[in-house]
Amino acid sequence: MGFRYPYLNFALMKEVRLILSRSAGQIAVVCVMLVASCTAIQAQVRFSASCSHKSVGVNQNFQVNYIIEGGEAKTLQPSLGDFQVLSGPNYSSQIQIGNGGASQSVTYSYILRPKKEGTFKFGKAKAGISGVTMESNELTITVTGPVQQQAQQQQRRDPFSDPFGDDDPFEQIQRQMMQQQSQQPQKTNADVDKSIRDNIIVRMETDKNNVYIGERITATIKIYFKLNIGQVAPTKSPTFDGFWSQEVVNNKEIKHHVETFNGQQYYAAELIQYNLYPQRSGALQITPAELNMIVQAPVGRSFWGEQYANVPFKTSTNNVTINVKEVPSAGKPADYNGAVGKFNYDVKISAKEGKTDNALTYTVKISGTGNLKTIELPKPQFPDGFETFDPKVKDEVVNTAAGMSGSIQYDYLIIPHQPGEYKIPGSSFSYFDPSAGKYMSQSSPEFALSIKGAPSQNPNAGQSAMVNKEDVSALHSDIRFIKTKAELQKTRQPLFGSMGYVGLMGTPFFLFVGLLFVRHRTEDLASDVIGAKRRRATKLAKKRLSTADRHLAKNDKQAFYDEVSRAMWGYLGDKLNIDHSHLSKENVEEKLLAKNVRPETIIKLKSLIHTCELALYSPIGAGDEMKQNYNVAIELIADLEDEIK
Repeated sequence: MGFRYPYLNFALMKEVRLILSRSAGQIAVVCVMLVASCTAIQAQVRFSASCSHKSVGVNQNFQVNYIIEGGEAKTLQPSLGDFQVLSGPNYSSQIQIGNGGASQSVTYSYILRPKKEGTFKFGKAKAGISGVTMESNELTITVTGPVQQQAQQQQRRDPFSDPFGDDDPFEQIQRQMMQQQSQQPQKTNADVDKSIRDNIIVRMETDKNNVYIGERITATIKIYFKLNIGQVAPTKSPTFDGFWSQEVVNNKEIKHHVETFNGQQYYAAELIQYNLYPQRSGALQITPAELNMIVQAPVGRSFWGEQYANVPFKTSTNNVTINVKEVPSAGKPADYNGAVGKFNYDVKISAKEGKTDNALTYTVKISGTGNLKTIELPKPQFPDGFETFDPKVKDEVVNTAAGMSGSIQYDYLIIPHQPGEYKIPGSSFSYFDPSAGKYMSQSSPEFALSIKGAPSQNPNAGQSAMVNKEDVSALHSDIRFIKTKAELQKTRQPLFGSMGYVGLMGTPFFLFVGLLFVRHRTEDLASDVIGAKRRRATKLAKKRLSTADRHLAKNDKQAFYDEVSRAMWGYLGDKLNIDHSHLSKENVEEKLLAKNVRPETIIKLKSLIHTCELALYSPIGAGDEMKQNYNVAIELIADLEDEIK
């Protein structure tokens, strides 16, 4: 038979052995009785709760016990109320022998500390025992103000008296341990908070505080700690007013190392890191970040030594000021546009010879390390007679602890519409290198282009959009033959009673019914003004796009998009009263905005025109996509008919 009690130290074990040695005979008798009666152990199970105190001071610890008699809990859900758990659950077991039988009880104990004054109730605890959930009784405890704790005298026992007496010796030992614990000085909440702040420091640190506009700064939220930290959760991010900022994504596990701070050694770890690029000069402030964490902090001393508990802790970083200065004015190139770092500038063209209406690609690429995301590159100057499109941007920039690096590439699609010899002038790019403290410049070469072929007939080349005209059918002859002799014949059937007579008599009635129907139909159509306008607009759109529909049926992409483009430009020129020689995207957008056309419709229109332009010079648009764009064109004309006032 064995006994287990929590936190039983060497001194107490000596006392137990002394007690047991004084009553070895009694223990022997007990063992014989236990063996003889182990088959008669009662299986009745009881689950109860008890408390070591009914009233405690707010600065005192106390113990709550959950006792299971006749069984052992597989699960235990205590109701500990608004108290701080200093220790537990602590497990102990006990066997009692008497009246020819034996019973076993298991105790789960918790050492608690009040958080505030008042009367508190411990609800019913739940325990899973032998597959059945049982509930304990409720407890009530009163928490008073702080009390002065005084050492209590140990009760001396008669060495010749019954070592067990009325109480079990192990219960006496456990009670003695509780008494000694209550005599230890306990820390107040303010003491615990101060202890944590002395041992945990969270700071915002930057690698430099004096920089140029556009120069990178690395800002790091760093923690110095001497206590165990279970969980850290940022609750408020810092603000970077005046900076372009981007958080560094670190997929690696956060590791700590030993570091000296303010003359003391701490464990240190980097929690969050940002790359900052100042956008204006002056003293820029980084406001504090706020964090919540769970800290295993010392809350007092007990019989077993220093006691620790998981304590929620809220803290914030320090304020940081960054002094930002203008880049030097001496030696600043005329084309300098805010680039800071180290870069390479590269410009190329897909071909130096081409044909009219065939697209070329003009590529501008900047690569290196620095404020790549905030650089505005110079726009290339293309010759007259070239149609250009907004560039396609290829972004391959990565953000690491070393800063932003990589490349950004701009691909311009240009389409020459007139033959001839052309030149695309070279361009230059300048940046400031803060490590060298001076400006650097790079230039691109001039490109000579030779364009051959016939002049373009595409309406987007500056020519007017061709509008489909209605075919007019002429008569075969403008003079018809006139008969010179009249031949009159007398009818033999009388009019009265004939079918003609009946028809003439019923004509007014049928005319009246017809007029009523037409009037009713006209009133319905007149009430549906919007529907009528849309029907007229849809009819007009289908008429303009009838040729495109035929090309769609043949899956002729080039001819289809050419007709859609002609139809849209022709409609816009007529509707907005813009001369076809002055039609452009900018003029159309300006007129539509002036007529209160919805921005969504304008965006939809520009997207369709852009799709048509690209489809004429690139391998896109077939099958379902052509049918979809055809429907979009019809819907656009109907929408514009509704919205243009």
